[in-house]
Amino acid sequence: MTTVLLVSWGRGNGHITRLRRIGRAFAAEGWRSVFLSHTSATHVAALDDDDASVTYYPDWADTADPWTRWSDPEFLSRSVDFDRTVIRAVSPDRIVNDNRLSMLIAAQLEGIPVTSLCQDNQLPGHRYAGKDVAEIWIFPVSAVNRLMSSHGLPGIHQDVRELFARGRIAIPGTPEFEPVESQLAGALDVVHTGPLTPLISGPPALPQDLLFYRTVGSIEDDFVRAFEDWPGTIYVATGEPRAVAQPGIDRVRLAPLWDLAVIGAALRAVVHHGGHGTTTACIAAGIPAVILPGHNPERFANGLRAQDRDLARVLPPDSVEGTRWGPAVDTTGDRPAWSLVRRAIDTLPARRQDRPSMSSDVLTDAALVRLLA
Repeated sequence: MTTVLLVSWGRGNGHITRLRRIGRAFAAEGWRSVFLSHTSATHVAALDDDDASVTYYPDWADTADPWTRWSDPEFLSRSVDFDRTVIRAVSPDRIVNDNRLSMLIAAQLEGIPVTSLCQDNQLPGHRYAGKDVAEIWIFPVSAVNRLMSSHGLPGIHQDVRELFARGRIAIPGTPEFEPVESQLAGALDVVHTGPLTPLISGPPALPQDLLFYRTVGSIEDDFVRAFEDWPGTIYVATGEPRAVAQPGIDRVRLAPLWDLAVIGAALRAVVHHGGHGTTTACIAAGIPAVILPGHNPERFANGLRAQDRDLARVLPPDSVEGTRWGPAVDTTGDRPAWSLVRRAIDTLPARRQDRPSMSSDVLTDAALVRLLA
């Protein structure tokens, strides 16, 4: 039986959601799907639901920052060694990598073809408007080249995202939402998978519910004052099982995650952090959103794309500081006052009944496997 190794490295729940969709597609086409995953409780629960075959990262890798540690030569070398061990144990015919840098090197050394699941900002040379190439793609170059040279592999130039370009790159979206704008576009093997998040059914006549995803760290008095008169149910997704103060509003429901396929039809709006999966899911369903990206330029860029479609309002933080990758505003607190968030929700357009849907872009299992394998 042919085997695919599905590598989840980003900690956001969108990463494991799209890999689960891909894993189910490969399984439907007769492949054995094996996951390499974080031990995040929500990731573990999701993979348990699929009865998936899983290898988990050891603690030293599981707790590492997923983007800033690659410039550490010792961490990089240890990661490549671990990844090679996983490859040899699984014996995959194909790796779908989302998007662990060391796995790209390990796969080259083991001779296994890789498809990299990348957002458009992970294409070589991509930079945000008015900014230089992000330091997370520049700082690791020296460590990567030193390691690759020691194994006789050709090095990279000035951007570690060049490693993604050594194989097929699959963007989990549509060409309209994520056009290929890399200066190397003509030399890249890039495909779009269409949306990989669950599609949400159309709304009732007057959807009244709210979902807060990765934006509420605790429910305090200012949150209660802003939303105590909201007419519908308020769902708060914390992203992980953790303590959140007892809500002061009877209609608030707390959980690590809420299934959009279940609650999505009745949502008036979503307040989220600008993650790729949530942004794409809301656009696909025509659900308006208020996006609180904090100081993360990737999430800000995702938000602007939704805002350009008149499906979102982006509210950057009040504070002025440098880029902050990783944690969302539920952890950092980098958001405006809840009264301003409520005001933005009240000015959102009505949820669209005609749905600027991406449903026609959803691939069949067979088509998705052909694209990625």
